[in-house]
Amino acid sequence: MNKQVKVKLKTTIRQPNEEPEIFELWATGNLIEKRGNSYLKYEEMQDDNKINTTVKMGDSEALILRSGGVNMRLPFLKNAEQNGSYESEYGVLMVSTMTRKITFEQNNQDGYFVVQYDLNVSGQPVGEYTLEFHYTEVSQ
Repeated sequence: MNKQVKVKLKTTIRQPNEEPEIFELWATGNLIEKRGNSYLKYEEMQDDNKINTTVKMGDSEALILRSGGVNMRLPFLKNAEQNGSYESEYGVLMVSTMTRKITFEQNNQDGYFVVQYDLNVSGQPVGEYTLEFHYTEVSQ
């Protein structure tokens, strides 16, 4: 199954002794159901670079893959640390996620996926992130 959807992503970044930073992204993408898994695929522009993002959503584990202007692999497993990577112009950085919370709900027309995690880059903590994906089927 492949449905066209509107995607809203709200990212909240919390760092000690600072106000939370909140970013919102709106995009059009696709919801794909394949072999019992749900995938959200969309494209975004960042500094004139096209970034393709795929989010594999689940109740206890998930994966975010980004390619193009940014190459990144962020795995999530509830209450566990997972290792990923972030490729920049300076080379490949090793990242790790410690997933605190993961929620996935969907029905016929829309869905909601949230992951809250601590992010470390090269062993250094960079903040607590909350990603909230809302998607709604586009009427044809």
